[in-house]
Amino acid sequence: MFRTFGWIMPLVRPLGIAARMSAEQHAEINIELNEIVADSDPVFDLATFPMRFLVATGASLGGTEEGLTAMRATLDPILARNPHVQVGATVPSRHTTIVRKDPRAIAAAVREVCEVRAGGVCQDATQ
Repeated sequence: MFRTFGWIMPLVRPLGIAARMSAEQHAEINIELNEIVADSDPVFDLATFPMRFLVATGASLGGTEEGLTAMRATLDPILARNPHVQVGATVPSRHTTIVRKDPRAIAAAVREVCEVRAGGVCQDATQ
């Protein structure tokens, strides 16, 4: 995918859609990130504080539906093992657009963690 779209990356860099890297570097980083995430499963067992995931259900550029479903399924054992780790929300965005398209879901997850940490008393930062 990165080779296919490699020619357009210099054009979309000013828009913040691509980094100042070659297509090969983009691909290497993506592969490495996937390996790091796959190996981080035991780390979530150590969480003794509230942690919330936002699960994106939208399509991913270059990802197949089967691959995305498998990736989302990796959360299930983590959620079953550690009650501190929960899904804060499931959103229709892509994982790369959650911050831009679902800020309310992010804010709700942050408020939820704050309330858990503060024993139900959490100041709303917007007031």
